[in-house]
Amino acid sequence: MRMTAAVFLLALASSLPLYAQPADPVLDQAKALLNSNQAEKAAEVLEKGVAAKPNDAARHYHLGEAYGVIAQQAGMFKAASMAGKVRDEFAKAVQLDPNFLDARFGLMEFYLRAPGFMGGDEDKAREQANEIKKRDAFAGHRAFASIAAAKKDMNAARAEYIAAVRENPTSAKTHYWYAVFLMTGDKNYAGSLQEFDAALKLDANYMAAVFQLGHLAALSGTNYARGEEALQKYLAYKPAGDEPGHHRTHYWLGMLYEKQGKKAEARAQYQAALKLRGNQKDVTEALKRVM
Repeated sequence: MRMTAAVFLLALASSLPLYAQPADPVLDQAKALLNSNQAEKAAEVLEKGVAAKPNDAARHYHLGEAYGVIAQQAGMFKAASMAGKVRDEFAKAVQLDPNFLDARFGLMEFYLRAPGFMGGDEDKAREQANEIKKRDAFAGHRAFASIAAAKKDMNAARAEYIAAVRENPTSAKTHYWYAVFLMTGDKNYAGSLQEFDAALKLDANYMAAVFQLGHLAALSGTNYARGEEALQKYLAYKPAGDEPGHHRTHYWLGMLYEKQGKKAEARAQYQAALKLRGNQKDVTEALKRVM
């Protein structure tokens, strides 16, 4: 099933990078503007950055993301008109750096999830997935799992993650992403916890997995104490660009408190989340529940 234009572009814009990227003051400024709900200013910064360094793949990629945020905030008609810009910036990033997997994933997701009138094309999505697989076997499993999930074939998606774990059983990353799938795709919370624990057993400093322990506790309504401890630990840590942000940490901590009937504590966390990033519909709705 295809997403609407606005929801599709929001999904692109809110996705996390798959891999850490080199520091760039232009990108840092743009991300700060996006975090403060200033997408158009972020796009202006990136447009100038691209003009100054037209062969910088990362700047093109993040400009595509900024265009996606603008489109989502503007509504359906502007989303349709902005779709081509999103696609073109991702495609330019891939052209400049064929090994830039974040850009290939962005382009793949565009072709996979965009409505046909906006340029969606499953065959082109599979082309990108194959290119990803050539460059990184694990990333290839993730790409084909995404395609399977978009087609509602959760068995095929699950099989991709299982294959990834079997190929690299000592990789914390493979266990982590399998756990994320089990949590969000399968709603298999017990299995997800096992995989997050496996990732942390292999790498105790895998902080994204620490974050997800709190996320999982909030979703499952279990292990509240451990979930709170994990999220508080993550708040004391400075996330890298490819890790979940503190705005979501506060949200899931608020959810933990809300489910325990601690409205004042939940309210404080939701307000902290919105202070860090204003345009979070789920947080805004959550805050209304505890006012």
